[in-house]
Amino acid sequence: MKAFRAIFVVGAISVASFAEASVLGPGGASCVTWSQDRQRNEAHSQLNQAWVLGFVTGYIVYKPPQRLSPRPMDSRSMMLWIDNYCDANQEKDIADAAKALIEELTGGAR
Repeated sequence: MKAFRAIFVVGAISVASFAEASVLGPGGASCVTWSQDRQRNEAHSQLNQAWVLGFVTGYIVYKPPQRLSPRPMDSRSMMLWIDNYCDANQEKDIADAAKALIEELTGGAR
């Protein structure tokens, strides 16, 4: 029985690690990192922004929403939206912010 529990625990940890590893690149960084990078205007900020734009583009290309927001956003507006999201949700990560942005752009139609 102890061996079964040990295998179960190791399996659960492996699954949790795999789920966390499913976000590749800067998307796994925290919203705190996003905000700090944006304030410093470092190359990391540009990389983070490119990741968000690629994530949103990938979603729209591979899963076209039924409708987009009546007020489409340009990339600068999207980055300001992410800034506001991350300021209000510091415990989240960049991928969470990008997913929330997609919700905003599609009106929740996923």
